[in-house]
Amino acid sequence: MNKMLRVGLLVSVLAIAILGIVSVVYAFSPYWNLNFGPYFLIGLVFSTVNMVLSTILLVTYVGTYRKTKAEFNLVLVIVAFTLLCYSIVANPLIRTALGYCGSGLGPFFMLPDLFVFVALVALLYLRLKY
Repeated sequence: MNKMLRVGLLVSVLAIAILGIVSVVYAFSPYWNLNFGPYFLIGLVFSTVNMVLSTILLVTYVGTYRKTKAEFNLVLVIVAFTLLCYSIVANPLIRTALGYCGSGLGPFFMLPDLFVFVALVALLYLRLKY
């Protein structure tokens, strides 16, 4: 396995572990009076997985760009970085920590993260296949 891919996977696993611990503490702690619904937790899972997939894609695309110096790979690096930024900003824990709680959209609260997840899985599949 490529060294850059291993580093990306390690960073991703650490991000999942940290966000998982924080979400469990926030969601299930009796000391916090926060009423997180199921859509909040599902959105949190999708957002965290999107961060992991974006990080993996970013690391692999940077490695490919370093080897080939192709402009198309530079665009893919920018897209992966943008998706990583979106995943960080769209994380429900980040929004809650900054004082913005859910808007009462129900399942529509997590649908953008679901669509980004599908796109990231498709990009990662194509990247690892070829």
